[in-house]
Amino acid sequence: MSVTHCHSCGMALNQDCACGNYCQYCIDEKGNLLPRETIKAGIADWLKSFSPHNDKTDFEKRAEHYMKAMPAWADAD
Repeated sequence: MSVTHCHSCGMALNQDCACGNYCQYCIDEKGNLLPRETIKAGIADWLKSFSPHNDKTDFEKRAEHYMKAMPAWADAD
């Protein structure tokens, strides 16, 4: 089985994913990519889950940096 990754958030996708290049968390019910700010907030929450007692880190800024490595957001400012 081949594994690819979501082009928006990096989540692993299996070959049978009907979502194309995006995971279920990055698309709406019609299969359209969610807005950048929605994805960024989700990634920030995910990053924060690794250190929930850290209130000094700007997780939104870290999420923005992380998204620059994702094909869906690489060219976005």
